[in-house]
Amino acid sequence: MKYLPVVLLIGILTLSLACKKEDALKGIDKTALFAAPTTTEINAVQQLWSARNLTPLNITTEETHVINAKLSLHIISFELSGAKEYAAVLVPVTDHPLPVMFYVGGYGTEQEPVNSIKIGLTDDQLPVIYVVPSLRGQYVSVEINNVVYKSPLSQGSRFDAFDGATDDVIATLTAVGNVFPLADTGRAMIRGGSRGGTVALLAGERDGRFKRVAPVAFNVDFIGLTAQLYNDRTYKEQFLTGLVNGTMTIAETRQLMIASSPLYFCSRLPKTQLHCGEKDRITPASQGELLFNRMKDLGLEDKVKLFIYPDRTHDDITTNNTELQTRINQFFGELW
Repeated sequence: MKYLPVVLLIGILTLSLACKKEDALKGIDKTALFAAPTTTEINAVQQLWSARNLTPLNITTEETHVINAKLSLHIISFELSGAKEYAAVLVPVTDHPLPVMFYVGGYGTEQEPVNSIKIGLTDDQLPVIYVVPSLRGQYVSVEINNVVYKSPLSQGSRFDAFDGATDDVIATLTAVGNVFPLADTGRAMIRGGSRGGTVALLAGERDGRFKRVAPVAFNVDFIGLTAQLYNDRTYKEQFLTGLVNGTMTIAETRQLMIASSPLYFCSRLPKTQLHCGEKDRITPASQGELLFNRMKDLGLEDKVKLFIYPDRTHDDITTNNTELQTRINQFFGELW
C-alpha cells in the first residue's frame, strides 16, 4: 500500500473542508433563486417603486460654509421612512436657475462607510449645483482645496447599497429642490463610480428628472453575478443574508436582486454614457457590454454610448484619465 505524504494529506483534507464551508447556499434551490427574471417579476418591481413614498421630511440645513465669494457648501439633512440622512450641496452664487449634478461613490464591505470626493476649485464659477449624498449607513466627506467637510452618519443599513441607496438619491434630489429655489431639479444629471455607477443607472431609470447618466465601472445584473459569486462576503451581505437566516424567501431575495439590477429596466434610461475598464475584474467591462447590447436590441442605441478604456482596472480607470473626464464634462455640459 502506498501512503500519501502527511503534508499532502493535510492539504487535501484542508481543501476538502474549505470547499464544504464555501457553500453559503447549501440546501437552497439555486436554480430557482438564480433563474432569469420573468416579465411578471420585473413589472412587480416597477409597481413596488411606484408605491413607495420617497418624500423627504423635516429638511434642515445643518451647516453652511463659505468656500469663496462665488460658492458655499451646505450640509443638509432630511428624514426618509423614519431614518435621518445627510447630503453635501455645493451652491454657486447666482441669480438664475442651475441644473443639479450628483456624484455617488463606491462601496466596500470592509471599507469605511463614506461617500467621499475630493474637489479642486479654481476661480471659475461652477455651472451646476453639485450634490454628494451620504446614502444610508454612510456619511459624506467632501474635500475642497485641502479642507475636509463631513456630515454625521446617516441612519439605515449600508448593505442596502443599490435599491435602497437609489431611494436616498431620489429623496435627496427633492430635498435639494426644496431648500435651494434656484436648483432646477428637472435638469438633473448623475455620475457614479463602482456601486455608485449602478445607483446612477437605477436613478436614471426610476426618476425622469435625471436627464443624463454617466456610470463608471459598474455592474448591471445581480442575478447573474450573484449566481457566480454567492460565497463572496459582499454579495452575501447585500443580497443573501435574509435568505440564509430564514427571514426572507427566495421570491423576496429575487425581488431585491432584480430591483438592484439596471439591466432589466434599461428601456427607461435617459441619455447615458457607459465607462468601463478593459481589465476591471470587480465590475467587468462585460457588464457594460451587456447593458449596451440590451439597449441595441430594444432599438435604443441612440440613447447610449459605451467606452471601454484599454489596460484600465477598477482602481485606476479614472486616474489621470482626461479622455474619460472630458467625455463626461461635454456630455453633462449639454444641460448647462
